[in-house]
Amino acid sequence: MRTWLLLLLLALLGFTWWASRPEPSENPTDRASGKDVQDYYMDTLVLRQFDTHGQLSHRLLAGDAQHYRDSGLTRLTAPDYVLYKQGNPVWTINAASGELSSDQNLLKLFGKTTLERKTDDVHPAMRLVTADLRVYPHKEYAETDEPVTVTSEQNWIESTGMQAWFKPQTKILFPAQARAHYVAQ
Repeated sequence: MRTWLLLLLLALLGFTWWASRPEPSENPTDRASGKDVQDYYMDTLVLRQFDTHGQLSHRLLAGDAQHYRDSGLTRLTAPDYVLYKQGNPVWTINAASGELSSDQNLLKLFGKTTLERKTDDVHPAMRLVTADLRVYPHKEYAETDEPVTVTSEQNWIESTGMQAWFKPQTKILFPAQARAHYVAQ
């Protein structure tokens, strides 16, 4: 009788231990630290978005991308973002690294960030250099609170912070400490 009772207690103890252990797919240190877990990796990401007329509107290219399950965030290496107008590239934006939100409404670019507009019939080429730029692709808008340097031919602007609307016509606002040098032609 005691043998059966001892075996029953050992079986109950074994079942309790088995039921209380963590799932094999979970990493207890990640959950305890609140760390987001990477669920997939992509080498050479190319993401294209088209407008309602079937014209290419935006393109995002990255050297690699890591997606994180809980936040839905995608971390990018060497992102290169291009805005198109009527199927032609107008603005190119690139940075050292970036993050794309889960709904793709916010692209954060980190480190040295360069924005370049190509020459067209109306506008000369323009180059903006800043850091930590926030791009809102669906609004065709970008902003930063960091110092910005703009060069176009012999002209330049230096400012702290920038707001840029890319379409229908480009409009750039320099909210603080702006200095400019303009050469009349």
